[in-house]
This record gives sequence, structure tokens and C-alpha cells, in this order.
Amino acid sequence: MSGKQIDWDLLKELECPVCGEYMASPISMCENGHNVCGSCKERLSDCPSCRGDFVKVRNIALEKLATTAIYPCKNWEAGCGEIFTLEDRDNHLAECLFQNRECPFRKLSGIDCNWSGTLSDMPVHIKAKHYSETAEVQGHFKVTLPYLSIERCYHQAVLILEELFYMTWETNGDAFSFGVFYFGNKKETEAFKYGIKIGSSEEYVTVTRKCHSYLEGGLKDLQPEKYVKLYYNTILNCLSESTDLVCEIEIGREKLDGFVSEELQEFLQVVCVICSEMCDLKD
Repeated sequence: MSGKQIDWDLLKELECPVCGEYMASPISMCENGHNVCGSCKERLSDCPSCRGDFVKVRNIALEKLATTAIYPCKNWEAGCGEIFTLEDRDNHLAECLFQNRECPFRKLSGIDCNWSGTLSDMPVHIKAKHYSETAEVQGHFKVTLPYLSIERCYHQAVLILEELFYMTWETNGDAFSFGVFYFGNKKETEAFKYGIKIGSSEEYVTVTRKCHSYLEGGLKDLQPEKYVKLYYNTILNCLSESTDLVCEIEIGREKLDGFVSEELQEFLQVVCVICSEMCDLKD
């Protein structure tokens, strides 16, 4: 916010004495003028500062100051120098590069990993701790989903020219879903799209979609039109004789080159993805 500065004295007045968060409407007062946020007031019988009784009026003046004040990001001490109004500050947290986040394998596929860190630290963690589940590929490659069946999910991280992506497939009931997530914020993700060709014989399906940011959550957090979702019976027609599903995938910036001819299929790098049997696919 160009030209705006933080009034630290005002922010000190806006700190709730109980939870330490900045107060916004409604702000409650006690008979001696001490303030407390609305959430904490619901759990209190008297003022935490003086033990006086609460009065049945709000501090409207302080509430108005709270709406115009400039706030630092919650991750200010971690290195984020962004400043905002209170409403914009909360929206920013969803994409803050300094926000502590759980392992994407846990977030997107329910894999048991207790790591947490910033978005910029994720590629290092994934290459170090999930090496067997990460493949370094060119922008155009093939994947094999072994023994495709209902109520399974598959996942694979891929490193393409130092950019990290996460692919996930789910089979649930009569639906087959697929999406590609980029390890960056939503604005950075807008530059990437992917194409998938499902099946390698005469029966195949091709779809192109935009990539989504890891920060948007998993497939069930997206609107259905934002990822590939097909009838499972349609996919069964594309299976190989061994019940494996072969997919040709291309991930790139803006314009894709398109799928290759059958004669060139054998030259594509092949990645066998990780299968999680009977994964939790509850809505």
C-alpha cells in the first residue's frame, strides 16, 4: 500500500488483552473503559484487566479506527513486509509466501507427513523426503496408473525445469478426476496449463485445463469445471490389457505443443505414479 504507514501505537490499542489478536467490530468495553474483542468477551464473566463488569455498549470509536488502520502481515517477523487494511490482511494470508504450511502430500493426498514450512521451502522438503514420489521430467511425458480400480487415488510430484507440480488422480464411485497443482501463488499459477491424453490405443480422451495453485487445496476444494472429471466407465474403455491406465501429459506455460503421434510415443519419458489403495475420498 504505497504511501501508507503503520501506526504502531494505534495497533497496540487494538490488541485484545486476552487473545492478542487485533480487535475489529464488535469491540466490547468494561465499566472502566478497557476493551476486549467480541470473541473473547463471549467467554468472559468480567474484565480481564480490572475485573470490572462489562457494559452493554460497544466502543464504536475504536471500531471505526480499526477499519481504517494499516496492519502488518501476521508473518511480519518471518520476513513478509506487506501491509494492509484488516480485511485485505486476512485475504493475503491465504497466499502469503511466509505462511507456515503443511506438507503438500498430506494436504492433497492424505499422506502421513508431519513436515511444515513455507511455500519456498517445499521443493527442498519434497526432493529430500519424498524423492521416490518425485520425478524430474521434461514438459511432455507419459505416466502409468497401475491396476486402476474404484476408490483409489494416485499421486506424483514432478519437477519440470526447476518448477514443481503435483498431479493427483482419484476414482470414486462413477467418477474419475485428475488435476495438476503448481507450488506457487494463484497469480504465478495463471501462467501454467496442462493437457492430458488418457489411453494409448484407439480409445482415448484428451482434455486441456489450467493448473491450480497448491494453496487452493485438493480436487474436492475446486469447482468441478476447473479440473478433469470423467465417467469411470469412459476410462475403462481406455485401459490396457493389464488394467493399467496410460496417460500422456504436457505441462507448460500458456501455449502447449500438443500430443505426439503414435510413432513418437516410445520416446516419451515414462513415470509410474504412486498408488494409495482405498484412500479416503469422503466428500
